[in-house]
Amino acid sequence: MARFFRLVKNEYIKVFKKLSTKIMIVLIIICALGLSGIALFAKHNMESNNYSSYDATGDYQQTIDWLKNTNGDPNEIAMWQYLIDNDIDSDDWRYDVLSAVFANGTGDMSGIKKYLDDNDWRGFCQYRLDNDILTEGEKWEYQYRLDKDISFDKSNEKKNDLIMTVANAKNTIATMGDAKSDGQNSRAKLEDNIKLALYQLDNDKLDNTANQMTLFETDEPEQITFWTVFLTSTSLVTVVALLAIVIAGGIVSSEFSQGTVKFLLINPVKRWKILMSKYFTVITVGYIMLCILFVVMIPITGLMLGFDGFSTPYIYVSGGDVKEMPTLLYAAEQYLMKSVEMVVMSTLAFAISSLVRSTALAIGVSVFTMCIGSTVTQLLGQLGQDWARFLVFANTDLASISKGCSIFAQHSLTFAVGVLIAHMVVFLLTAWDGFTKRSV
Repeated sequence: MARFFRLVKNEYIKVFKKLSTKIMIVLIIICALGLSGIALFAKHNMESNNYSSYDATGDYQQTIDWLKNTNGDPNEIAMWQYLIDNDIDSDDWRYDVLSAVFANGTGDMSGIKKYLDDNDWRGFCQYRLDNDILTEGEKWEYQYRLDKDISFDKSNEKKNDLIMTVANAKNTIATMGDAKSDGQNSRAKLEDNIKLALYQLDNDKLDNTANQMTLFETDEPEQITFWTVFLTSTSLVTVVALLAIVIAGGIVSSEFSQGTVKFLLINPVKRWKILMSKYFTVITVGYIMLCILFVVMIPITGLMLGFDGFSTPYIYVSGGDVKEMPTLLYAAEQYLMKSVEMVVMSTLAFAISSLVRSTALAIGVSVFTMCIGSTVTQLLGQLGQDWARFLVFANTDLASISKGCSIFAQHSLTFAVGVLIAHMVVFLLTAWDGFTKRSV
């Protein structure tokens, strides 16, 4: 074992002595700076455009005219007229509740007008519970607001969103009957959503990075936060994978093409140990670069966007129970999940490097395979070719597979890991056969 690690140490020295490796590390830091810089620019650009929340007041009269011309519901016309007469804009809680009341076309202003005039949300909720025919979600919502003293006010926006999540889920479940799914939503998923939202409400943990959008999904400046950028940085793992492929593609073939392999083979060490020391070096150097990316993203993102919300937990449902974990730990898990592609493609490049003398060929084939693999898999999946799930490319995105987002039915995490191991064994056996039987 000591001799093996001496071989590994020798490989480390050769790898980190190269100018190309130093350039790779600089590129990783530049990528981290670039992503955070793009986020900062996007945030400032959104703020400078000074988009305000949509105010529908100016459109109320147009809506009334349209309803009159199309013989619309008189009660709905009365609602819009009430909004005009009382100067109620879209930021007022009364706008939201009236929109909800009239959403199904059966609303009536007569009973609730008194409570709206008095700005009495409690009276409004109680009246609706006592006098109106409500959905399961509405019954729960009004009773919950009264029990917990949670108004419709915009200051309770996060609580309101969670309450609506529960109410909508209850409505959907009620329409399912005994079915396990309505074609779009599964009962189990909806029940998990209810548990999660109630946990956040009852424990006053209104922020949850499980709902975090990626940087490219944001359209408002307040949505761009530390975690928005940091969790988006998992996409940079692909860059690290490409750099690892470059190292793997040349670590064996360059020894043969330059003739330096002779100095290795004159030592009383078996060829397979030399091969494994090189493979161990490739994988560990890849993870070293991954750690560099992870570590530098923290201060860079914090300095550019601030550390607000850094302590926000990642809250999720697993096995029917609500659990939470530090978001930094969740991010580390996502990095590790994404690194699977790096390991697999580096192993492929390593195998090709052991077979040929051309470093460019080993790198080129591996990079090309990595780039088209997911596209080919998506195409085969859309064509209904279920056998495609046995391809290595269909199993590298463990994060999506673990969340049930695979395009293939019955595609479990265990199956994906099994397929990856099988391919890795083939790649390594190919490398071993090519290296041990190759003439110098």
